[in-house]
Amino acid sequence: MSVAATAGLAFETGGGPNPLVAAVALAVAATSLGYTAATETRDALRTGEFGVTRVDLGNAAAVAVGAPVTFLLSVRLGVGPVVASALVGLCAYLLTETYGAPAYCGSFVGMATPAAGADLGTVVAAGLVAAVVFVLVKRAFNGFGGKLGTTAFVGCLSVAALGGLAPGTGSVPGPTVAAGLVGVAALAALATFLLSVRFDHGPVVGSAVVGLVAGVVCPPLFAAGDAVAAVAFCASFAGMATPERIPGPGAMLLAGGVAGTAFVGATPYFVGFGGKLGTIAFAACLVTAGVLSLGRVLAPAVGDAVTG
Repeated sequence: MSVAATAGLAFETGGGPNPLVAAVALAVAATSLGYTAATETRDALRTGEFGVTRVDLGNAAAVAVGAPVTFLLSVRLGVGPVVASALVGLCAYLLTETYGAPAYCGSFVGMATPAAGADLGTVVAAGLVAAVVFVLVKRAFNGFGGKLGTTAFVGCLSVAALGGLAPGTGSVPGPTVAAGLVGVAALAALATFLLSVRFDHGPVVGSAVVGLVAGVVCPPLFAAGDAVAAVAFCASFAGMATPERIPGPGAMLLAGGVAGTAFVGATPYFVGFGGKLGTIAFAACLVTAGVLSLGRVLAPAVGDAVTG
């Protein structure tokens, strides 16, 4: 059964979510996410002493610069947040591979829109916070897709806490559109993973290319084109995960499907906030990794129970 078809089971034909399926899915997701987060936090605390290097300062500067540049492209030049972020990430990586990832992180801050009350000043402030967070969490959750976007989201939340941003409003799409978005997400995550790992272009290029294509092609092609582009870009962040975290195409399809499902459910929340899409992808990767880890832990126990 395809990811999109599976996702369709989570919705009633009348448009509302199926309560039983939703409850089971949320329970599995919460357990898996908590398991992975606890494991990763424990491992991060076991790492060596923390220090700030010259590279860290360069990374922080790249984050801080990427935010306003993306905002200006998106809002002032009108290219939109998906295309603007993808362009900044791709160009930054091609110019300097060392600082491509932090500049891409900053671009996610710059995806904040006027729907959340964003202006250049608030984006600059959020970018500075994200720059500090980027350095602080450099040893935590490495290899998980969406970490950069989550860092950007923390920057935006910090500014929102001071009254600089306020989320806009949105609504959950109907079941047919929702199932389509989940299917698009699964394919976008897989495409990014293949570009990054199988074709060895790296995660930034893989994600940026998928985002750029989606941002240019989808809006004029589909009735819900902006949502299709956004969910593809969101899932591309999950596709940035390393094989050590999400091992292979099948697992990546699952991660993309989880990201798409979360994207649909989160549609009404934090509208216009930069980093929202990456945070969704990060949670999807944690959930997927947790499901795989718990499966490996439980499988021998189940086998022993059956044979014993």
